[in-house]
Amino acid sequence: MTRPGFLRRIAALVIDYALILGWMAVVALASVATAFITGASADWLAWGTAVAELLGFVVLVLPVGIYLFVTENSRRQATLGKRVLGMRVVAVDGSRAPAWRILVRTVVKLLPWEFAHFLVWHAVDALARGAGFPTWLLAGLVVADLLPIAYVLTVALQRDRRGPHDLVAGTRVVREAPR
Repeated sequence: MTRPGFLRRIAALVIDYALILGWMAVVALASVATAFITGASADWLAWGTAVAELLGFVVLVLPVGIYLFVTENSRRQATLGKRVLGMRVVAVDGSRAPAWRILVRTVVKLLPWEFAHFLVWHAVDALARGAGFPTWLLAGLVVADLLPIAYVLTVALQRDRRGPHDLVAGTRVVREAPR
């Protein structure tokens, strides 16, 4: 087992994001179809930002989290992107990572995405109410934009190519030996 190169990790990420974008397209098409059939689009903010955030989590983040957890906790220990590129997730010592480590890895990996959703719902709400754009929200959105870059840079700069999610969970991604 060796550490994969940075570009290999990025390529796996691109494959997995293609799947995630596919899921988002399904959700968007379902929303459009529902609006077409009912004649009205859903106004998630009508129930408040907390409910909109919860609905966004259930519809987008939770399914992605389930995908990541189930695939990286599976027998193959890899998402589709990692599998295609011959990688898998293991514990730092190279043994099979227990489910709780994969769960921690998944949660930490999705935190920037969920943080961004939280901020976007508050931004949409503030703009819809004509309340202006609070400084805390602008600062939060800048941080939300920088977090994914920090995650990728951590993988690029760490000698063993571990991102924040791997560092916190005690996992690493390894390249499998050719069979």
